Amino acid sequence: MVKWILLVLVLIFPASGFNQNDDNIISKREAIVRIAEGFLGYRYRSKVSNSIFDCSGFVKYLMTTIGKNVTRSSVSQVHDGTRVTDVKNAQPGDIVVFKGRNSRNNRPGHVGLVHHWSRDTLYFIHSSTSKGIRIDHLYDPYYANRFLQVRDVIDQ
Repeated sequence: MVKWILLVLVLIFPASGFNQNDDNIISKREAIVRIAEGFLGYRYRSKVSNSIFDCSGFVKYLMTTIGKNVTRSSVSQVHDGTRVTDVKNAQPGDIVVFKGRNSRNNRPGHVGLVHHWSRDTLYFIHSSTSKGIRIDHLYDPYYANRFLQVRDVIDQ
């Protein structure tokens, strides 16, 4: 229920209460993370409205809730927005792009959203094929070996 209330508020009042662009960006970052948290525990490929929550579908759906449009696949989402050249500059709501299951192939195969930083560790929320929508961290060996880049769609 809370996620739907947040979604309605973001859609009705996306920027109306803010005069400065930076305040609006911060609110969109906070909103997208809170909305994403409302889906924790959903299974991979859950259907919500007309969206399927595989990894890229989850990211696309979340971006639309804050008025941003991204492409549908992880292969194309690596080109959405602008690249964050230093991962330490990643912010909540940025897209995190990973290689697919084959870590030797540099082709994008998985995406998620930056959730938060804690103790110099980046945490991201994503739709995992085996564990559903969850929060993991970048330094987990599975993800560390597959990390490609971070993309900022919100600030553009």
